[in-house]
Order: sequence, then structure tokens, then C-alpha cells
Amino acid sequence: MNEIDLVRRLLDQPRPTDQKTAAALAQVERDIAGGDGPRRSRGLAAASKRLRIGGSGLTVVAAAAAAAVAVSVGGMLPEAGPRHSTTPPPDARTVLLAAAHSADRQEDTMRGYWHDTSVSRLYYRLHAPTGDYTVVWTRRSEGWTPSSPTGRGCGRMQDLGTRPAAPADRAAWRRAGSPGAFEIPVDGKGRVPMRRELAAGPPATTCQPLPPGGAIFSLGENITMRGLRALPADPDRLRLLLLKSFGSPGADTEPLTRKKTGDSWMFSVARDIILYMPVTPRVRAAAFRMIADLPTVRTIGTVRDAEGRRGTAVAIDEDTPDGVLEHRLIIDQASGTALAYERLALEPAGRNAGRAPGSLINSVVNLASGWTDTAPR
Repeated sequence: MNEIDLVRRLLDQPRPTDQKTAAALAQVERDIAGGDGPRRSRGLAAASKRLRIGGSGLTVVAAAAAAAVAVSVGGMLPEAGPRHSTTPPPDARTVLLAAAHSADRQEDTMRGYWHDTSVSRLYYRLHAPTGDYTVVWTRRSEGWTPSSPTGRGCGRMQDLGTRPAAPADRAAWRRAGSPGAFEIPVDGKGRVPMRRELAAGPPATTCQPLPPGGAIFSLGENITMRGLRALPADPDRLRLLLLKSFGSPGADTEPLTRKKTGDSWMFSVARDIILYMPVTPRVRAAAFRMIADLPTVRTIGTVRDAEGRRGTAVAIDEDTPDGVLEHRLIIDQASGTALAYERLALEPAGRNAGRAPGSLINSVVNLASGWTDTAPR
């Protein structure tokens, strides 16, 4: 019996205990690795929902935040498998439970700072008399979140430049005179378009104390490092806590356009925990299991993220006034981490009406994360 058959057999039964799931998946890993021990994961984190340090002060930064503009860029497509293979990819629940089992075994020793590095990309469609084209604006960000409520948090941002997104866009850009700067339209009456340069800018680092109380993230309500590390590791208890937190008076209504109900909402909340927050490995595993319990989550198959790393993508759709959006999480099952998040327009409408079906709107790739005692200079 191969590893997929073993997990499928487990999933055909009523939902097992975590102990039984761990035992079955441990056998899967022994079959694959020949008895090798677990591979240590570096973990992943980024800026979404962080109370980031920098600029004019501590602000909540959503990884998917971007002006809604027309874009025509295809999303990351599943990799083609061997031509002789007819084996379908594992279902989303199998993928997510395997990742949860791996996350459960990650090492976790708190130090002075949670350090993460990510690269985000936003795609914009520009109009020119010689032909429209798409540009991609790329940014790199690093964060140092203190484990102490009296510590100083730091953020480093760098604009990596804005350039044509694909060869056809580069040809259209050249026909337009190869401009070195771009005026990016934004939503809202009276708002001045953003100006983005072709060339990259220098990195800028800022540091400042945490706000009173030591809040570092927004999870419905602002939450401290201590509160984040105390989140329940049981998926059912975690789900109930999140529903209560987001339903409390004054709770943040972010992210995306979601309502606080339904599968797409829970997917995006769990995704934020997995990708961006210095939770314990067991809580990260619980977030994977929350997604695995969603009936509408599906598997895309093997893909490469924007940095070329291979992973397995699971996705869920969100029906919005601007069309049907696909929210995609790219996972490294072996390490129990998520590599990237992507948002695509499956059925464009409203403000997305100018986009091509299946076009990529934005992506966030998490390069590395983990605990460190070294603060930025």
C-alpha cells in the first residue's frame, strides 16, 4: 500500500483522533523515507495582519492589500506530470493532514525575535496608445517581532522595482517608449495614482517600541505574543475562539471582502495563522486541520511559487461583487509549512471585469522565518 492509499483509507473512516492520525502518517513517512527522522522546518511568516513597525508608526498591513485594477496575467499553473502517469493528485484533505502531521513535529524554541522574510508581487494593467500591457510591482520585506512586550520591533522594506510582467508585456512596453516610471491607477474618487519606478530602491529599516499592552498582530482583536502562543492546538477549539474573536465589538473586519461566515472566511483566517504568525507548531498544525475540515477546499496539484519552489497547492473560491476569486495556498507537505499565497480572478466581474479569467492578482512568497536573538542594525 502506498502513502496516498494509506491516508485515504484512514480518511474514509469517521474522523480519527489526532493520535491515530499521527500514527498512520508516521507509518507513511517511514515508508517514504525508509525510517529517516523528521526534517527540521524553518517555518514561514510575513506581513499579513502584522502590527508592522515602520513609516509613520505601527500599522496593520494586509499581505493581499492592493488597489483593485484591471490585470491580465495568468496564475501559476500546475506542473505537468509524467506523460505515462494516470494517478490523480491526492485530495486536499490528504495533503493538509500530511502537512499538519509534519508541522506537529517542528522544533520550536522562542528567542528574542521572530524574524521573517517575504516577497510580494502586485500585477497592474496599464493603458497606452500603442497597446496595453501588464506590469508587476515587487517588494521585499523583513520583520523582527520581539517576544517581549517591552521590546522594540523592526521592519525593513525594499521596493524591488516595477517591470513588464511577461515577454508580450515587455514588447508592448517597448512600443510605448520603454518608460522608466508607471502611473498606477487606484480606486476612489480624487485619489492620486501611485507612481512606481522601473528601478529598485534602497532598503529602509525602522524600529520602535510595541504599543501599550504589547499587541503585535490582529486576529479579530489585537493579540500579544503571549496570547498568540497560547492559542489552542485543537482545531475545534481554535475555530470557536476565532469565531468569538472576530465577532467581538470592535473586531477588525479584514482581510479580503469576506464575511465572517463560510468556508472562504475560515480558509483565509487559518491561512494567515499558517503563513504569517509565530504560533507554536501544534497551533499551526491545528490551522492546517481546520482547512482540511472545510468541505469546499480542493487540491490544485503540484505547482511552483513565484520564486520557483515546488509545492502542492490547495484552494478555495470566494464569490464576491467583483467576481469569483480563487485563494490558493502552496504547501510543502514534508516540512509542514506553507510556501506562498496567491489570489486569482477565476470569473472576473465588477472592478475585475477587465481581467482575464484565471489571471493572477497578487502573490506573497515566504522565503524564511524563525526565532533569532539578533536584531537588525
